[in-house]
Amino acid sequence: MGGFIYIFEINKGKDNEAALRKSDEVLIALLDGNNLEINNIFAKDGSIKSEIRIDTISRINFCRQAIKEVIPNLVKLPEGMEMTEERLKSLTDTYPQYYLHMFEKNRKGN
Repeated sequence: MGGFIYIFEINKGKDNEAALRKSDEVLIALLDGNNLEINNIFAKDGSIKSEIRIDTISRINFCRQAIKEVIPNLVKLPEGMEMTEERLKSLTDTYPQYYLHMFEKNRKGN
């Protein structure tokens, strides 16, 4: 759910930090409301467990259109490089892994 909220917040014009904060707030509320423990999604090394990673990627991909819309706000291409349809598709495909990487990075404190 956090991956969806992050996308929608960026699309509403929020900066990265504010969007992440909102997505975290929603995720925490959902976990608390369902008596779930966030630590259960992580392996001992701090990475997201593979079965949860696979399910999360699948679910985030339900929002492909919103992801496609957010990419220009997330990715700043080098000067002279254009956002082609092929590049946009590739970045859209990569977004779920990007979000999970950010989530893991925050968890590990890096």
